[in-house]
Amino acid sequence: MVQQTGILSEGARRVWRHQRVLRWFFIANFVLAAFATVPVDRAVGRVADHSLYSQRLYQGFDLSAFSELAANPEVALWSKFPGSVLFALIFFVFALFLTGGILETYRTDRKLVTADFFHACGACFWRWVRLLVVLLIVLVPITIAASGLSTWSDSLSHDASQERLGFWVEVAALLFVTLLLMAVRLWFDMAQVHAVAEDERAMLRAVLYSFRLTCKNFRSLYWMYFRISFLAWLGLAAALLIWIKIPSQRIGLSFSVLEIALLWWTGTRLWQRASETVWYERRSPAPAMTTAWPEPYVYAPPAPAASSEDQI
Repeated sequence: MVQQTGILSEGARRVWRHQRVLRWFFIANFVLAAFATVPVDRAVGRVADHSLYSQRLYQGFDLSAFSELAANPEVALWSKFPGSVLFALIFFVFALFLTGGILETYRTDRKLVTADFFHACGACFWRWVRLLVVLLIVLVPITIAASGLSTWSDSLSHDASQERLGFWVEVAALLFVTLLLMAVRLWFDMAQVHAVAEDERAMLRAVLYSFRLTCKNFRSLYWMYFRISFLAWLGLAAALLIWIKIPSQRIGLSFSVLEIALLWWTGTRLWQRASETVWYERRSPAPAMTTAWPEPYVYAPPAPAASSEDQI
């Protein structure tokens, strides 16, 4: 039985101790998001500057004004989205690349030098790519099931005698699919933790091992994972409620609230990864403490040969 006492607090301590990981994520997201908004900003600025659009959107969010602006041929707002999606994809690849170094940092609980950190990132990157392919395969039947439940709820909304039956079926289906996706994400999280701790290179073997591990300890693992996820969603909802009530003229305050929400969301995700590492470490302390990455080789010059006088 894994000792559950203090896993969340120990995970939070490791996230706080290694804050540079959080800074990497936050800065990368901020920079890429800024680049993603440039095409939209230029397109909207050419039309909205010094026009009635800007007044109607500045004094408060006007849906009709936004719809008119988006449909304006000079703006073509929706045509700018592929560029933004590209930057989102870049951030996803960057986050995937950093995962190996992050898990190694939380596993060893020591500050890795830059070379060791990026060595762990590079050593694991292609493993995560292969793991991502397996994850996409697993998500296919879940996506099909979710689509089927949505179609069923729509038919109930039109055919059932009770008007709200279809709505409640859709809510229940959404909740079920969400909890199921969280379980799948936890399963593959543990596969990554296992691969780093044991230097596992065969991702299919890591997936099968983590599946057995997660099923055997599902209650403790899922409860740990769910609590952090609940806090993440609660903090995000609170930030959005505050943001909605901020006057549109207070641009700086609105921007700060959204950035704090992003920081909270990223921090809770790293808290999950650190807590999963602590859980795995307490379950099997001996394997988890093995060195997954070899120590850097230090060259030692040979001792000078003894002279003929010293040999006599």
